[in-house]
Amino acid sequence: MHAASRRLLDRVLSEADSVVVARFERTITAGHDAASETGDTSAALVPNTKLGRDRALGHTGIRAAPIGLDKEVEDEDVRRRELLACIGAGLAGQAAELVANEPEKMLATLDAGSISERRLGWLEEAAGTLGRQVVQVPPHELLHTTLEQFRTVRGCLANRQATHHQIRLVRTAGRLANVVGEILFNEGHFGQARLWYTTAIHAAQDIGDRYSEDIALAGLSYLPTYSDKPQDVLHLLSPRLSEDPRTGAAAAWLWGMAARAHADLGDARQFAYCIDKSAAALDGQSDLPVGIFSFRPEKLAFYQAIGYARLGRPEETEQAAARAMSLYDPRETMEPALVRFEHATALLGSGEVDEACAVATAAITDGHTYVGLTVTKRAKQFDSALAQLRGRAISDWRQQARVIIDAAHTRA
Repeated sequence: MHAASRRLLDRVLSEADSVVVARFERTITAGHDAASETGDTSAALVPNTKLGRDRALGHTGIRAAPIGLDKEVEDEDVRRRELLACIGAGLAGQAAELVANEPEKMLATLDAGSISERRLGWLEEAAGTLGRQVVQVPPHELLHTTLEQFRTVRGCLANRQATHHQIRLVRTAGRLANVVGEILFNEGHFGQARLWYTTAIHAAQDIGDRYSEDIALAGLSYLPTYSDKPQDVLHLLSPRLSEDPRTGAAAAWLWGMAARAHADLGDARQFAYCIDKSAAALDGQSDLPVGIFSFRPEKLAFYQAIGYARLGRPEETEQAAARAMSLYDPRETMEPALVRFEHATALLGSGEVDEACAVATAAITDGHTYVGLTVTKRAKQFDSALAQLRGRAISDWRQQARVIIDAAHTRA
């Protein structure tokens, strides 16, 4: 479990009554005991065909019940999972399947002919909303919804629509694929994320949508960036940047990613050049949306802070980080925390160890922060920079960060 999930579970249990807590503990204990006896963790699941299928498909909305639960817990699970889900007592078997599946099939049939303008607009709006929400909530929470939307749009595309509708559906499918890529990247599934980002790029190429293609390319460049392969980032981006894209948020993002790579390689001149190109591409742009389908001034300032930190320029790092924090929406779940780490790095470079630790601790304990791959990686880097130092502030930081870093090692 991620730290944010653990904190949520702790809070829920602290507020629950003793009966609920006791039942929860029996559930966990029964599942653990069953698994220990068989030597197979799958033994902790009730041998139910539907649950087994849900588990195989990765559905997280339904909790499998452990073997050995008492009658009360089993009955509660059945009521929640079947009776309430099927809306009405008495629905079971084939009737339950019909209730669950027929509406979706009917929608697919209606869309098979000629999708209405209103429904197409709703699908486009849903994709845009997901692109915004994915930076405001723990990304994995949106995976199921995004996949459902993607499947709906793909079903519409399977039946040829009017050309102008077909183009918009392809664009929507590509954007939904981009959202899935973003989610998988943040959860550390780089191989799968690459497939989804590539799908988004191909969809954009199919309809000649260069903006969406550039946005997906920028997302794809996250993978070598967070694999510490700056040369691979430049190799990926060079064909597009050689065309010298000059205007718009997508172009600004590509130049910004290249700037980060040059800073990682210690090339201050190319870093400055790419940052200037990114700023010029944003010049005059207004009403830029929040989320992964855009690139805003705060993100540019964040990339400046990253670059200055890598180049060992603490004063410029602190200035860029302060500018980014003044612009970011504090509800965003990851990038404000990453900016704080750049600020902490600058403070550390200036010898202000106690303040650096305080800023870094605030980054991981903020209620909005989702401790996913990017935050975890940056926390480990900051902790490594403290390796030879001692003090009360460092001990306090490590006490907060230990759970995050240990969880990262466990996942690895």
